[in-house]
Amino acid sequence: MYDKLKSIGIIVLAVATIVGSAGGGHLSWADTAEKSQSGSSQAAVSSPEASQENKGQEAIQKEREKLVKEAVTALEETEHALKALQDNKPNEALNALSTVIGKLEIIVARDPELKFVPVDVEVTSIDILADLEKIKEALEDVREFLDEGEIQKARRLLSTLGSELVISTLSLPLATYPDAIKAIVPLIDQGKIDEAKKALEAVLDTLVVTNRIVIPLPVLRAEFFVKEAQKLAQQLETPAIASAESAEKKTQQTETPPTKQQVLDLLKAAHQQLRLAETLGYGLEEKQYTKLHEQIAAIEQKIGAEEATEGLFAKLRKTLSNFVSTFTGGEE
Repeated sequence: MYDKLKSIGIIVLAVATIVGSAGGGHLSWADTAEKSQSGSSQAAVSSPEASQENKGQEAIQKEREKLVKEAVTALEETEHALKALQDNKPNEALNALSTVIGKLEIIVARDPELKFVPVDVEVTSIDILADLEKIKEALEDVREFLDEGEIQKARRLLSTLGSELVISTLSLPLATYPDAIKAIVPLIDQGKIDEAKKALEAVLDTLVVTNRIVIPLPVLRAEFFVKEAQKLAQQLETPAIASAESAEKKTQQTETPPTKQQVLDLLKAAHQQLRLAETLGYGLEEKQYTKLHEQIAAIEQKIGAEEATEGLFAKLRKTLSNFVSTFTGGEE
């Protein structure tokens, strides 16, 4: 298997990071909700009905934030209790677990029907360092393995063919977590510290992935290349933008002016990333990829003819944004 991977020149990089910890805090829905609320609060209210609906949404949002904060505190105190037991401080562990039970009771009292509460986010990045031809060769090998009935060889090789950002929401299961915590208290009272530690470790392992988003990195890179190309194109097409800047800033600007070739190179890179995403099977919508390539090609033609591209860039970025939204769960 190693020889097969080596022969096709594929290197896979995988890095997993837990965002937030007992010592550094958790990235939770409470954080993102607060940011979302602060941004949406600037929207104008067009009618009394809209105002009432907005107030209702804000009330729901605040209630959700409270529940999430209680759950995050419960998780942190669970970790605190485990650390206390590891340090042979049973009384401190009991105090922490008492806080956990109290927080969980508050959550259940506020929403008895609630099954899961988000407490953390896990971000995993998986990337593949190989050109398009090598990936196509690998896919052919997968097909051959399947034709020959070598299912496991195909599975292992196929598992390397990914380039994505995986965002998983970890949630605390209210159906099992509170009772599991309560069952640990008697163990500590009876001096069964090792059993209590194992039980706490098991409880912390019961967090459930309640939401998982997979975003293809090549599509994000294509979006970045297009954005950078637009910036350079604007400088090529509208020197007035530069003249509108302050004289002081212009005197400090020492960078060489962009060229058409730089813009075209960025657009070419966007093409390549989209072909990579399509080959890896992200969003099996051939028409969508075809549309993106056609929009990029239209801009390339305008760049070559030294014609205006701003409208085309805006259209392309809108299409790309909507395409990314198909992976994140919503479309503009």
